[in-house]
Amino acid sequence: MKRGVIPINKEYELEYRYYDRDNTYRYFNRLFEVFLLKKNMFNRNYVMHMDNRDKNKMIPLIYRNSKKKSLDMGITTLNWNDIKNNFLDFIIEEIGEKERENAKKAIGKLSSPKI
Repeated sequence: MKRGVIPINKEYELEYRYYDRDNTYRYFNRLFEVFLLKKNMFNRNYVMHMDNRDKNKMIPLIYRNSKKKSLDMGITTLNWNDIKNNFLDFIIEEIGEKERENAKKAIGKLSSPKI
C-alpha cells in the first residue's frame, strides 16, 4: 500500500491511500482513498473523502461528513484529471474559495491510482 499526506494549508490536509493491485476493480485496478482532514491541535478530523470502494461502479464516489453520511454523485467520468477537478470543487465548497490555489496545488500532487 502506498500512502501519504499532502498539506493544503495550516488547517487542512489531504491523506491518500493507494492499495495493492486487485483485478476485481474495473478501471483503476486498485482501491484508492483520498481524505480531506481538518487539523486540530492534537488530532485530525474527517471532513470528506473520495474512493472507489464500490466494485459495481467504475467511477469513484465522494462522501461527506454529515449526520447522514450523504453520497454525492458529482463525478461522471473516468479521466483522472476530470476526477481531480471535480474533487477540487467539493473541497473548495468545504474550505472556502480563498484556498483554491493551495488546494489546486495539493490535488495536483496526487498521482493516478491506475499507474
